Amino acid sequence: MKKKLLIALAMCMALGTACGKETTEEEKTARSVEVMTVGEGEIASQFAYTGKAAASRQVSIVPTVPGKVTDFNFDVGDEVHQGAVLFTVDTVDLNNSLRAAEAGYNVAKLARDNAKNTYENNKLLFDEEIISKAEFDQIKYGYEAAEAQLASTQVQMDTLKKSIADCAVTSPLTGVVTQRNVEIGGFASSASPAFVVMDLSTIKVEVGVSEQVLNTIKIGDKVDVTMTAVSELPLEGIVSTVSPAAGQTGMYTVKIELDNAKGLIKSGMMAEVNFTAEKAEDTIVLPRNAVITKDDESYVYVVKGDKVKKVAVELGIEAADTIEIKKGLKDGDKVVTKGQTYISDGEEVNVVNANGKDKTETKAKKADKKEVKGE
Repeated sequence: MKKKLLIALAMCMALGTACGKETTEEEKTARSVEVMTVGEGEIASQFAYTGKAAASRQVSIVPTVPGKVTDFNFDVGDEVHQGAVLFTVDTVDLNNSLRAAEAGYNVAKLARDNAKNTYENNKLLFDEEIISKAEFDQIKYGYEAAEAQLASTQVQMDTLKKSIADCAVTSPLTGVVTQRNVEIGGFASSASPAFVVMDLSTIKVEVGVSEQVLNTIKIGDKVDVTMTAVSELPLEGIVSTVSPAAGQTGMYTVKIELDNAKGLIKSGMMAEVNFTAEKAEDTIVLPRNAVITKDDESYVYVVKGDKVKKVAVELGIEAADTIEIKKGLKDGDKVVTKGQTYISDGEEVNVVNANGKDKTETKAKKADKKEVKGE
């Protein structure tokens, strides 16, 4: 009797265990995933390099005639026009030299006029064979020497007049004064610039790019230039120069010009230049993490009803957070964007997006950027 009771108890325990397993299997639920409905958008892979803003033209101005500064008319930050007098150098010594040269010129002119009269008078005598050729040649040489002396004095006067004019030092371009290194009473010479003037109406930014990017850049290309000190939005620049040879660092110099009519950009400001390597419009774009790549195969999971299907895709342009899908998907497909690493082909899923709504890609989606910082 006791043995029968033990057997009955063992059977009940076995049945209870089996019932528990069935209950557990019945309680198993589908995995929750998030999806997005794909649509046409655009994508671009971009490379960003940093550089500094500089004036399109910069001139260091020194006096051609060294001397004591008697006056200056502009200071740092002032706008100047081409031909405006920046400063003047003392002309007292030059004016004294000019007066002496003028006196010498008058003497030389009298001597030349006298020699000319002598020459003309004796030429008649020579023609009548009254004087010898040797005598006439001596008179002719004297006249030519007087002409040469007068011309030399004239050149000396012209040189002094130019030097006096050059003592009023002018700006060779229209721009902004960025340096003034002279003071009244100080000495100005060619040893160091007295003024520095920059043309900031057009700004140039130089960046060094790698050889992998160089051949994607062409003169005339429009590029985005980010200068946070000037604007939160990118500024438009135009590629003006592409160096055909690498520098010592192995990078290739590219120059970009920006219009600075408002004068907001200052020389020395940091700039980030974004070059577009590849761009595609009206194409399917997915978040990069939605695509799984394994064993040289790239695929996504597409929701069909309450199950998922593994779909192989062909990838295109890659950006920082997004990637182009060239083949494998079509508009309206619902692609798993979260939870895809835990599911398998044909598995039943429960679509629950974080915001309670379907994530739909729109045509207004902006291109992502792939950044490579330049040195």
